[in-house]
Amino acid sequence: MPTAKQEDKVISVSEIVTSPRGRKKVITPALAEKLRDLRAGQAVALAGTFGNVPMAQRTKVSQVIRKHWNHVRDDACRIQYSPEGVPQVSVKG
Repeated sequence: MPTAKQEDKVISVSEIVTSPRGRKKVITPALAEKLRDLRAGQAVALAGTFGNVPMAQRTKVSQVIRKHWNHVRDDACRIQYSPEGVPQVSVKG
């Protein structure tokens, strides 16, 4: 509901102003760089970035890793967690 009394008016399509929608993607440059430089046959253990991730947080952390991966690469990644909960990322395939 409008707070102040305004009149409706017809405008041209070129006058339409839109507001941004959704969340802005937050990319950590250090993590993106680590994932960008990864080659086939290599893996990176992200203990310094995420530490030991509890089971309840692994889905969220995996989503953050995939977001960064897709930002810098076109191929797919594989994320596996060590028994301590450290995410280990490698090139899938």
